[in-house]
Amino acid sequence: MEQSSLFNSGFLGAHFNWWVGQIVDDSTWRDNISSNKFEAPAQIRGQSRRYKVRIIGLHDQDTASIADDQLPWAQVMYPVTAGGGQAGVTATSGLRQGNFVFGFFLDGADQQVPVIMGVLGNNAQTTLNTKIGPKGFVPTSGHAQGTNPDTNLKVPDDRIAINKPTTQEQSAECAPAPSGVRVNEFGLRSDLPLNKAQFADQQSALREAEARGLTGTNKSAFVQNAVAAGISNRCKEASSSTAAAVPGATIEHIDNPHQQSVADIKRQELYDEKIIIMNPCDMVGSALKAIQTLLEKLTSKINKYLNKALSYIDAATNIINQIRAFINDIACQIAKYLKIIFDKIMEYIMKMINKAMAPTVQSMPPNKRNLFLTIKEKIIELIHCLFNQITNGLCGQVGDFLNKNLNTDKLPSVITQASSGTGGVKAEVYTQVTNICSVETLTGAIIFTNMPKIDDTTDKILNTVNGFLADMASDLAAAGAALDTASGYLNTAGSAISNVNTAINGITGSIMSALSFTNIKLSIFGCDLSPKCAVSDNYTLHEGGGGSEQPQLPRLAEVDANSRSNEPVKSTTEVAFATPLLIDTKVNYNQFPQSLEKISQPKQ
Repeated sequence: MEQSSLFNSGFLGAHFNWWVGQIVDDSTWRDNISSNKFEAPAQIRGQSRRYKVRIIGLHDQDTASIADDQLPWAQVMYPVTAGGGQAGVTATSGLRQGNFVFGFFLDGADQQVPVIMGVLGNNAQTTLNTKIGPKGFVPTSGHAQGTNPDTNLKVPDDRIAINKPTTQEQSAECAPAPSGVRVNEFGLRSDLPLNKAQFADQQSALREAEARGLTGTNKSAFVQNAVAAGISNRCKEASSSTAAAVPGATIEHIDNPHQQSVADIKRQELYDEKIIIMNPCDMVGSALKAIQTLLEKLTSKINKYLNKALSYIDAATNIINQIRAFINDIACQIAKYLKIIFDKIMEYIMKMINKAMAPTVQSMPPNKRNLFLTIKEKIIELIHCLFNQITNGLCGQVGDFLNKNLNTDKLPSVITQASSGTGGVKAEVYTQVTNICSVETLTGAIIFTNMPKIDDTTDKILNTVNGFLADMASDLAAAGAALDTASGYLNTAGSAISNVNTAINGITGSIMSALSFTNIKLSIFGCDLSPKCAVSDNYTLHEGGGGSEQPQLPRLAEVDANSRSNEPVKSTTEVAFATPLLIDTKVNYNQFPQSLEKISQPKQ
């Protein structure tokens, strides 16, 4: 029988043709793989898991001779553990563009039906190109930018390295020494030879040491410090956002699974993040400790944002806007806990006013006491309105306080110095460590800022009470009440006004009394045991519950002191809703239909 491709004995293995090739730009084959749900197989554009492969020795390296889309389709040979799809036993191919694969030709010598048997993995030291060029057979990233990149695909966090990629020489110089490798007297790894820059630093330091007359250990220490300083400066320059980009930002190797990624850092941050626990036994103290936790979170986040100025990942990100946005977010969270404090002050004010006015109510004629209910409702309405206004402005006040104390206006210069590697700026030095004193200062400043509003409202309350008592005295006099009764009532009324005034002045003069005030304490039988309150004020997913140390517990006396000697905080003006402008011109609404007719008529 005449031999042909149909009856080729090589098809059965007599002539087994091996090949090694590289999967080309995914724009030539990715459309065959549906990335969305579909109802019927006919909706798929082609046979799914097939790839275009440029085979070494069979296809030219240059795409000019044969384009990527003209290469033959390569099938995939799955292992027996993956199954063939029957009975739902399947496994998905993990091949990507740039992979070097090997296999055989199913059609033997005709070499038109390649089958992929396996893939050659990368190692951590392989430098992968980030762009697909006109020539193949070079190590290429699976996330490389091709002729028609898929903009919907993003590199996951577990595939992004945490350090800026550098050259092999920079990596060898800047990376910490592996375990078991000793460092010589010049601060260099003993298993690596000196590079040109290190040798130059060493020789320059030796000459300067000899010129200074240094000998022995002093000379060695001088040279070691000089070489270490040179390495530090070069590593800082290599990791700067202004340094030239080098391939290797992604983790695409199989030999070192323990390399840290961005996902590892984010996961650890999530494990260590403090989650606030409120203590119902001491709401004010618990709120102050919650504010301290939020301030710690804020400073930690600012440190991270500022350190990003030295990182390659977010070199193009507007770090300043991120910091300010996070400050505003934390400010609103702090305002939530400040509301607990102001609610306690409101409760104390209402209690003291009611207590001061109780004797006046008792001295009133019985037929007049119901009138005092209107006054009490008015007082409650004024107080609630006041503290609602204060609560609505807390977010902006805290934000302005934080921006002022963190010097956010200096952020551009700080980030510029940090990104250029000059000035020795460190985020940890720029942002102070938060302690309980900062919480007491913040709380006292916010209370001090809102105290004029409280004083203004209490003046209105006094005027209301004063007017009511004066009217009541006039009514008694007009009714011909006994002189001693009217006089006694007026004396009681005057005493009530004085008591209210004294109570209000006591509130504004001692915030400590308001914050430590307990309105109702339930003890039904008189011998109820007090509940045992937890000492934890936060917990983390990593370590569980935790509490503040004794020196970091809030002190109401310090909050009181800061509320009386502080600078007012500038509050951010809230943008009002759009309202019609007030105009004096009278409008003739009868003209509107005629005007509409003129507008609706087409132009001639």
